Amino acid sequence: MIERRMRSILRQLNERPRSRDALGAIAYLLTGVALLQFGGYRLWADVALIDEPAAFLVLLGAMSLLAVWRSTRPFLVLLLGTGLAVCDLLLGSSFGVILLLGDFVYCAFRYGGDRGVRALLWGILALTVVAVLTLVVWFRGSGVAAAVSLQWALTVMIGGLWGWNVRSERVSTRTAMALRHAQETERLRRRIAHDLHDHVANHIAVAGLHIEAARLRGAREERLPGAAAQSLEKATQGTDEAHRRLRQLIAVLTTIDGLEQHPLSTDGSLDDLLPDDRSLLRRGHDLTDILAAQSASGAAIIRRVVSELITNAVKHGEGDVLLDVDDDAVRVSNVIAGTSAVPGTGIGTAGAALLLEDIGGSLSAERLAGTDRWRATVTLPQVFVEGVRHA
Repeated sequence: MIERRMRSILRQLNERPRSRDALGAIAYLLTGVALLQFGGYRLWADVALIDEPAAFLVLLGAMSLLAVWRSTRPFLVLLLGTGLAVCDLLLGSSFGVILLLGDFVYCAFRYGGDRGVRALLWGILALTVVAVLTLVVWFRGSGVAAAVSLQWALTVMIGGLWGWNVRSERVSTRTAMALRHAQETERLRRRIAHDLHDHVANHIAVAGLHIEAARLRGAREERLPGAAAQSLEKATQGTDEAHRRLRQLIAVLTTIDGLEQHPLSTDGSLDDLLPDDRSLLRRGHDLTDILAAQSASGAAIIRRVVSELITNAVKHGEGDVLLDVDDDAVRVSNVIAGTSAVPGTGIGTAGAALLLEDIGGSLSAERLAGTDRWRATVTLPQVFVEGVRHA
């Protein structure tokens, strides 16, 4: 029970860095006060310019207060803390302030961004050069100045090396986890591709062969009406196209790195998605003109989504389908069919929405209020909008 409670507390502290830092600040304050009580101040009385023992407690309190932001604002805390540490040096130095300064250096290296850490390294290098030149030119032979400089150098070095080591371990762990995730994702893609090949692609290929055989047999025996022959021809083309797209998807899953070199095709007419007794009515811009100005992979996603919406409109609606294209959106609408329509599962629309999210677009589908029409709206990503307006 106690162990579970402690784990819960530690998890909450990890999720709330400000609370964790506040507890650390209290611990540093209590430690510093204890060190002051045991005489841990005026370590370098020879360099002290001010003789005010009470000021050590004020500086310790200020440094402890800064520690509340040690992991959320590490560079600001280090900057202000360095100024307070200099004031502490003018008083003769105290253990508590030096301990906190080392922790601030550690936090800057551990929690700071890459750009800030690089700037900090250059700053430490510059200060080191200045300190060495100062000792050589102005304080030559001064043992006190050399000892104080060595104390500060050790404080910065220990804190910096400790923080850098923790930072490096974190980066290494993150890299290892990312590599493991990539390997697991690749294995999952290959398994999905294998299942698609064995359980879907083969069945589509067999269905296409049977349809083609039925069409050829009917044509040979001259017992197949023209309309039926045309429907079988379209069915054959549909299964062939489905098989080709599925094989292409399998190739993408197994060789994801070649996606940009082998983008999904945007060939074919949208009118082929509708039966002979229904038409695709167009309004606004030409969809082909919009897609032509975009990257091949992005245009393929938009076209695939529009094709999915038109197919849904055919399956679940009746009458002609309206395709309305403007500068920032593509809309597909049709009349909602009666109870005899094929019920939809929403999987196709959900998948289309995910595809659009990957390129910065979005998808919404709704029944227009007060009408019997259904409309799906594809909001184009900003890059598409800007490309169309400047085309």
